[in-house]
Amino acid sequence: MGKDYYQILGVARNATADEIKKAYRKLALKWHPDRCQDKKEEAQKKFQEIGEAFECLSDDSKRKVYDQVGEDGLKNGFDPSAGGNGGSPFGAAGGMPGGMRFQFTSNGPGGAEEIFKQFFGTSNPFDVADDGGMGGMGGMGGMPFMMGNMGGMGGMNSGGMRNASSATRPKTQAPPITHNLAVSLEDLYKGTTKKVKITSKRIVDHNTGRTEPISKEKVITIKPGWKDGTKITYEKEGDETPGVLPADIIFVIKAKPHEFYQRVEDDLIYTCPITLQEAICGTKVSVKTLDGRILPVEIKCASPDTERIIAGEGMMNNKKRQKGDLRVRFKINFPHLTDQQRQQIGKILTIG
Repeated sequence: MGKDYYQILGVARNATADEIKKAYRKLALKWHPDRCQDKKEEAQKKFQEIGEAFECLSDDSKRKVYDQVGEDGLKNGFDPSAGGNGGSPFGAAGGMPGGMRFQFTSNGPGGAEEIFKQFFGTSNPFDVADDGGMGGMGGMGGMPFMMGNMGGMGGMNSGGMRNASSATRPKTQAPPITHNLAVSLEDLYKGTTKKVKITSKRIVDHNTGRTEPISKEKVITIKPGWKDGTKITYEKEGDETPGVLPADIIFVIKAKPHEFYQRVEDDLIYTCPITLQEAICGTKVSVKTLDGRILPVEIKCASPDTERIIAGEGMMNNKKRQKGDLRVRFKINFPHLTDQQRQQIGKILTIG
C-alpha cells in the first residue's frame, strides 16, 4: 500500500476537495523548510510528503487509482484492464511488465516547492498570510501521467486500456479579481487588522441561473513587516455563474505615502527638517517612531548627505526574525539671504 496520504494530510478518506486544500495549506505553511530553520532536515522530509499527498488527493484521476491500488500502484504501474477492484499493482501479480504510471511533480528536484508556489502564488512562505493568503492552484486537476514500457504487449491497446486523462475534468474558473488594500506605514510597522467586505452574486436557482448579491465581511490580519504587494486570497468568493467556478478575490497590500518616512527593503528612512543654523552649529532632534516612541538624535554638524543610523529600529523581516535599521537623514532649510548676510557668512567661513 505504501504511504497513507490521507493520514499525512490529516483528513478522512471521504474528505472533500476543499478539506484537502485547507489541510495542505495549513501543513505546507507549518512545515516549509524556510520556516523551520531549527529542524530543517525533518521539515524538508515532511514538506515533501505533504506535497506528494496533496498532489495525489487533489487530482481526481490519481485519487481514484490511489484508493484502489495505493502508492505502489500509482508509482510502479497498475493494470487498468485487470479485474477485481479496478486494477492491481504490477509485480504483485507475477511481474507483468509496463503498464500505467502516474508522474509526480513532487518527486522531481524542487517539486514540493513548485507545488507550494503554484498553490500560494509565491515561493516565499513569509509572504503568505496565515489565513491562507495567496492560494489558487485549484486542485491541480489534469496533472500529466506516463505510459509504461509497452514492449511485448502488442495486443494491449486493442484490449481496452482506459486512458486516465479521460476522467472528468474540473470546471474552468473565472479569472481572479484583484483589489488594492491601502495600509499606512504605521500599521505595516506595528501590525493590525483590516475589515473588508466582499459582495458577490450567488446562484439561488440552478434551473434558471438566477443570482442574488451576498455580502461577507472578512478580517485580514496584517503582520508587522508585510511588504508592498503581499497578497491575501479568498478562494472562489467571486460572482457565481453556471458551469464556471467563482473567481478568487485577491487583496494586494499597498503602503500609503508617509510625510517623513520612506521604506527601503527592511530599512526605514526618516527625513528630518533642520535650519541652516542647526546644521552649522549642531542640535539635538527628536525622532518620532512609527509606533509613537521618541528617539533623541544629536548632531554636531550636518550637511545634505549626513546620515545617522539607529540599528534595529526598521521594519520587521519575518524570515530573518529581526528588524532593519532606521536611517535619519537631514533636510536643511536654507533661508533667503540678503547680499550683506551672504558676505558676513562668507567672512565667517573664511575665518574658519
